[in-house]
Amino acid sequence: MAKIIAPFKVKGTINDLNFYDTPNGNYVRTKGKTGITKKQFQENPIFDRIRQQGNEFGSCVLKAKAFRLTAKQFFDKAKEGSFAGRVNSLLFEILEEDTKHPIGERKLEIGLQTPDGPTLLVGFEANKSRPLSKTYKRKITFNWEKLEPNIKAINPEKDINWPDSEANFVHLQLAIANWDYEKDTCETLYSNEITLEKTSKKHTLNWTLNTPNEKKLWIAFICISFSNKIRKKTKPVHKKENTATILSFKNH
Repeated sequence: MAKIIAPFKVKGTINDLNFYDTPNGNYVRTKGKTGITKKQFQENPIFDRIRQQGNEFGSCVLKAKAFRLTAKQFFDKAKEGSFAGRVNSLLFEILEEDTKHPIGERKLEIGLQTPDGPTLLVGFEANKSRPLSKTYKRKITFNWEKLEPNIKAINPEKDINWPDSEANFVHLQLAIANWDYEKDTCETLYSNEITLEKTSKKHTLNWTLNTPNEKKLWIAFICISFSNKIRKKTKPVHKKENTATILSFKNH
């Protein structure tokens, strides 16, 4: 039995091949036999498409390592178990925007240079269980000229959907990352962190945020996290309660 590595699952029977989707992965074997050899999988033309897309997906997995560093400080605060897999799938979706090359030779770098490729980044959630829309009650956009979001002030108790935990403080922070997806490097600058008590009154938001020195693909992030302060002790809530979201991008 051979394991299929591809961004999709195959089920059913094709000629003398049976495809299985198991908790441990997607597998294929020939009828009446325990499986197929690695050589058979590599040489049988029926697997061409699977091998081609598997190779492309593998290249996205390598690129994902650098992407996960673009806002590591935020991703460490807000993510859940599917984070790494969803990053891989996101980058593969962008790779598919490359129409200059045939399947098997498409590149993420080309996909990110298309009009639609980078737009797929916008709205990506590090923690899908606490997306921005479930944390903040109004839509947030990012202004590249002013280097700030469209929210000028906030009433913590009214504007925030607080988590079920006993959190009594909210923390808001921005970041801009320059992702050089060709060199697999990134430079990230974080803003000041604004901390507000749940019962505080409406508060004006004053951000201090600079731009990276390098100019490739700039990505703007926001992180909204929570903590519980009792007397002099402050305890961050679990990362599953926090939000880290891509707001916008700027291609150079």
